[in-house]
Amino acid sequence: MAAGRTRSTRRLRSWMVEQVSSGKYPGVMWEDEAKTMFRIPWKHAGKHDFRKEEDAALFMAWAKFKGKLTDSKQDNPAIWKTRLRCALNKSPEFKEVNERAQLDISEPYKVYRLVPISEQGVVIPEKKTREKSSRKLKRRKSQPDDEDSGRVRLIKTEEVASQPLCVDEPLLQNHEPVQSEGPSRCTTISTGDALDEIRLDVRIEESVPSATSADDSFDVAIRYLGQEVLRRQIQGTDVRITYLPSSSVPPTLAALNARFPRIPLPEPPSSLLAGPTLQALHTLLPFMEKGIVLTSTPQGVYGKRFCQGRIFWMGPHSVTPGPHRMERNTEPVLLFSKDAFKQELDRFCSAGGERPQTSFNLCFGEELNNTEDLSNKLIIAQVSLPWAEQQVQNSVSFFETISVFQTLAGQSPLGEITLDIVTVP
Repeated sequence: MAAGRTRSTRRLRSWMVEQVSSGKYPGVMWEDEAKTMFRIPWKHAGKHDFRKEEDAALFMAWAKFKGKLTDSKQDNPAIWKTRLRCALNKSPEFKEVNERAQLDISEPYKVYRLVPISEQGVVIPEKKTREKSSRKLKRRKSQPDDEDSGRVRLIKTEEVASQPLCVDEPLLQNHEPVQSEGPSRCTTISTGDALDEIRLDVRIEESVPSATSADDSFDVAIRYLGQEVLRRQIQGTDVRITYLPSSSVPPTLAALNARFPRIPLPEPPSSLLAGPTLQALHTLLPFMEKGIVLTSTPQGVYGKRFCQGRIFWMGPHSVTPGPHRMERNTEPVLLFSKDAFKQELDRFCSAGGERPQTSFNLCFGEELNNTEDLSNKLIIAQVSLPWAEQQVQNSVSFFETISVFQTLAGQSPLGEITLDIVTVP
């Protein structure tokens, strides 16, 4: 096996840093003060409130930078997004930060990190596969071409590995080779000089079940007056959100061995402006000492209130309009229904439309309505379910991939493509 080497993608990195710093794209911004992470709006093109000029502005800019807006058939936001997504995913200089993404809100976004050179890996090419493909090409060149052989575009799959299926660049009408920005972690397309042939590397992701069930996980973000003060991801069926007052007395052994993992509500940060609202926040926190317990079951996620402070909730599967108050010491309340989510996902996969929601909100001490601005609330806990978001994202990626294949097929004179799958041991 040939030795691997790190390939630079400074062109993409410098372009991306310049775009994020420019401030001219809505929602594209730095995620941290050190400017090591940045946000990209990630709204699905099928949503009713999708605005191509705003929500797809950065994707279109990348397509324009790469010279891919000359063909009117390529005027497709989904294809623009796929190009940039694959360029980022295959580059060793970028890393998607899933725990910071917000994909189930009205203005969803993803977060990427600029990877230092010291953390960038190397790519080890599959030498046997390349040699096999070269032998096939030589045999083709030695055979006489049929009358229609120059008109039909063949798509060959060279590799099947544990990576996402995606397409990096569209078909080139002028048969120029595609320049890769980095190590091949996504699909790449190239054209033969005389055969008018396309080689497509398709890498199919194979999920490996973990020791813990994928359903048993929570991603909890705590916000005070709209400012995120804490984010934790919990693997397991239960979690307790509670306030732990500061004390000089060390915790007891029973507290350390508590049944549920706990997410403590922190003290208000100094960045919050002093005033009546901040004083109200300080007053409310002690009433949340016993907190709320969230439990994941085969039916869905339930919540049970133990604290003195009032708790209101808002989720995608509530039967009646809000506000929904959670009473203390009563039966657990169903906050997220797995059956309802499955039905929504089935409809989304078959017909598209509205993206299924994968989170719910808890409001401590105040009533919560669907029309209210969450940034005005004292304490909001947004609870996302990573397993549900992954299923939705898989469906979105499938739609985007199908869109790209349809575009490729549309560029073929026969309106079809052929996949020759070769399994690599």
